[in-house]
Amino acid sequence: MKLPPLNALRVFLVAAEQLSFTKAGETLHLTQGAVSRHIQALEGHYGLQLFVRQARGLSLTPEGMALLPAVRDAFSRIESASDAINRRSRELRIKTSPSIAARWVLPRLARFRERHPELIVSMISITGFDPNFKSREYDISFQASLTQEPGLVYHRLRPARFIPVVAPALLGDAPPPTPDNFRQYPLLHPSHDDNFWHHWFALAGVTVSDNIEAYTFDTLDLAITATLCGMGITLADESMIGEELARGSLLALSDIALQTDWAYYLIYPQELADLPSVIAFRDWALAEFAETPPAGK
Repeated sequence: MKLPPLNALRVFLVAAEQLSFTKAGETLHLTQGAVSRHIQALEGHYGLQLFVRQARGLSLTPEGMALLPAVRDAFSRIESASDAINRRSRELRIKTSPSIAARWVLPRLARFRERHPELIVSMISITGFDPNFKSREYDISFQASLTQEPGLVYHRLRPARFIPVVAPALLGDAPPPTPDNFRQYPLLHPSHDDNFWHHWFALAGVTVSDNIEAYTFDTLDLAITATLCGMGITLADESMIGEELARGSLLALSDIALQTDWAYYLIYPQELADLPSVIAFRDWALAEFAETPPAGK
């Protein structure tokens, strides 16, 4: 059976709830005559009267009373679904590692919110690389990655480069140690991969034959924070300590940088590439975090 016109059903709903064509017209910004024509079209569709026109006003026929709850429920469902879709178009869910969140995103996120106050931004942090967007718990991700998964868009931001740093308070009046003397101080591992220091010492030409005993932290941010507290010397990603180096709360002990095979990326599913919220955040993030920002950004 052919469905009745949607506009006529909307007019019927308002008129049935108010039992007045005049009030329905005021609500819908229609003339009383336009309301009457919509109702007549709907009654013509069904071949039955839906209202009893009386001198004292309107009342619903049994058919009108049967139709009203169904129409009310249908429009309520449409409105709820539309609200959800509208919210989704304004929602941006970001996934990142705790270190990137603390060192990159959070200090600058207010600038993004100022530029796009219409967006609803949420953020979750997860340790480890997880490119699975199938759960759809997030829309866009900052990740350190070695490989690229099919179906995802990758924007390379910068390589991962690590230099040794220390808090000046740990050194006291002593001069900064040379790489040969680093092990006179506690060493901090910036991840559970305890080969970082072995790789760096090899790059610096320092022979280390035994295991390197060190405090181990599962995120770069924790290792940097521990270093700021004077716990020892760590290998820190250059991109995460610019402010600390500038204000002197961290001291770089060497310009020898360990560059890993990992790089930092901004990642999102191909099917979300045209989502306005993703486009807005992508353009902002590339301008803020890419080692070489796109032209014109």
